[in-house]
Amino acid sequence: MKVARKILLYIIYGDDQVYYDGAKFGILTFKGYMPKNDDTEFVVLTERPEMFEGIPAQIFTMSREQVKEWSLNGSYHFRIKNRGLAYMMDKLSMDDDDKLLFVDADIYFNQNPAGLFDRIRKNQALYYRNEGLIYEKKRFHIYVDSLENKMVKFDGGEYSLSKKSAMWGSAMMGLMPNMRMDLDIADKLMSKLVDIVPAHTVEPFSFSEILLRTYSMVEGKDLVGLYSTSGKKKHAALVLSDFFRYSKGLSVDNKISKAGKVRIKRYPWTIIKQRFIKIFKLDT
Repeated sequence: MKVARKILLYIIYGDDQVYYDGAKFGILTFKGYMPKNDDTEFVVLTERPEMFEGIPAQIFTMSREQVKEWSLNGSYHFRIKNRGLAYMMDKLSMDDDDKLLFVDADIYFNQNPAGLFDRIRKNQALYYRNEGLIYEKKRFHIYVDSLENKMVKFDGGEYSLSKKSAMWGSAMMGLMPNMRMDLDIADKLMSKLVDIVPAHTVEPFSFSEILLRTYSMVEGKDLVGLYSTSGKKKHAALVLSDFFRYSKGLSVDNKISKAGKVRIKRYPWTIIKQRFIKIFKLDT
């Protein structure tokens, strides 16, 4: 009997070193929490494959033409996530029972992540977190202002905002092959919404709204850490840069062992120092 595959996917593009370091660190720490005989596959789709030399993962190259097309000629680079996911689900020739877990590079593993795959089911998608109902969160009112009482027609369907519409954070997404076509439907909706809603979150919003027509959604944030804010990202960039500088030349097993001892979360005094720097920069 064929064993269902578990695939951890990263999509990395651009020039920011912290994203490349974050993806490499994520692979190392994921492996560190799993038993030696774990059969999770690690896959990276990237503009710069040379950045992943020595990392135990399958590396696929994202061409400049793909980046240009997927980002709508650079006008909305967040679309690359949707198109990259669709491309890799096709490229990996997934069977019906296989599971794909996509994570952003600023996700890190600080405990056993095996439970994430358990939450991915044929009738249930995994997202990082539910950020709340559109009508109840003031920061999402741009969607209400732009879409209320409107019917958005797109190739193959139509969409209208509802009182149940919510924003789901896509820093992590768990999918199965039966959800593959929903990526294309969401992309068609997204391509319409980018001209209607002046918000960078149109990508996760479009996909979650399409998925929720058919599937349930569940959070995965309790099993991972995230450094998406500017202060957290600056701290993580320094930590990861030091880690890869000092671990250069070590074996993969040794890197995995040492990565598990690295703290990404900021210490209180680091937060205080960053706040003081911000205050005095604003005063100058």
